[in-house]
Amino acid sequence: MAKPKPRISSWAVGITTAPRPAETLTRTMESLVDAGWDRATIYAEPASPLPLVDPEHWQTVQWPRPLGCWKNWIAGLAHLRTSNPLADAYMMVQDDVVFCRGLRAYLEATLWPGNGPVGVCSPYSPEAYARDGRRRWHRQDRGWYLVGALCWVIPPAAAGQFVGALGGKDFEHRIDARIGRWCGNHGRAVWYHTPSLAQHIGCRVSALGDGLVTDLRRACDFIGRNNTP
Repeated sequence: MAKPKPRISSWAVGITTAPRPAETLTRTMESLVDAGWDRATIYAEPASPLPLVDPEHWQTVQWPRPLGCWKNWIAGLAHLRTSNPLADAYMMVQDDVVFCRGLRAYLEATLWPGNGPVGVCSPYSPEAYARDGRRRWHRQDRGWYLVGALCWVIPPAAAGQFVGALGGKDFEHRIDARIGRWCGNHGRAVWYHTPSLAQHIGCRVSALGDGLVTDLRRACDFIGRNNTP
């Protein structure tokens, strides 16, 4: 008999943000609420435009000095774990992504996929990772070549390992590649979802720091903000 999967009911959500030519954080927050989460912690680089928020639902951590993409993300994850040590799942979101409605309920019903240790599960799938056929999670164990860290759901054990092994590294960017390589080297699976349940709304490729590769920039099969999985 298969071992029952641990139930997810307690979430800890973090949003990383930095100054942009066009502000997208507000749209991400609104979409997050429609998707089922009414609270999160915002991890902001200095000078990031921040909306007025209800402090009972939205906490803001604004770093005193610029950290860069990687350090903001890993420091945010570390803070999220410390402030929510009993969470069943940690979700790190970038400030330029929107979600389908009811995503939280769908994730609670379908995580964690597979039978082995999970590193990350991404509701977002770029066009390059699209799959035809039924709605499902599919593995993308691409190591250093993994892309698309816009919205990752991370089990508690993996979150602790990421922070412990990589938290002190002096990297600048390539969140996806560094986590992908670590997962590949340590036997944790990476899962992406078809069709995509989230969409990138930024003007540049969040994962790579450029805007050159179009099939990594957006999902081709996003089901839409007003649809449910």
